[in-house]
Amino acid sequence: MQHAPNPADLPSSAKLIKSTILAAVVAAFLLVVAILPAEYGIDPTGVGSVLGLTKMGEIKTSLAHQVAEQNTVAPITTLPAKPTQQGVAESVETVTTLRKDSMELTLVPNEGKEIKLALNKGERARYLWYTDGGALNFDGHSDSVKLKIDYKSWQKGTSQREEGELVAEFDGKHGWFWRNRTSKTVTITLQVEGEHADIEEAI
Repeated sequence: MQHAPNPADLPSSAKLIKSTILAAVVAAFLLVVAILPAEYGIDPTGVGSVLGLTKMGEIKTSLAHQVAEQNTVAPITTLPAKPTQQGVAESVETVTTLRKDSMELTLVPNEGKEIKLALNKGERARYLWYTDGGALNFDGHSDSVKLKIDYKSWQKGTSQREEGELVAEFDGKHGWFWRNRTSKTVTITLQVEGEHADIEEAI
């Protein structure tokens, strides 16, 4: 059989309020005196230092800061790659200056004229020559004062138009001699692009 509690045995409202206030005061006292110094190193009363709780709190706080710093990811900075010695190659570029020239010669019947380029051995010149009408006899040849070469022919024929590349076999003058064997006056146009140092009509 269950018995109802005697009202006289139950705490009154005033006692409950007092107990609650007392518990709150004790909790606040413990917070200030023990918990704050031990956990956070904060000691408003100075009791924590006497009891050694403040030192404990400072150690905990320091450790917490260290852990936070270790967990912080530092931004990654990408540095430009430095070439290794093996991958370094110096590029040496030789710039060749090309010049363009265009000349015209007029030949009356049976007249001959000559144009020469100054080229050193191995130098090149692209050429195109053509007449305004009739075909001319021509002779492509070279000479060199330095090498004492008076004449060396490399092309002969009769034509209204010729084009190609002239490669100097030696240092000297290289060019063409034309003769007009027709009965009319003929004009020759010569266009040259290459490494020649000079171009002139030979007298």
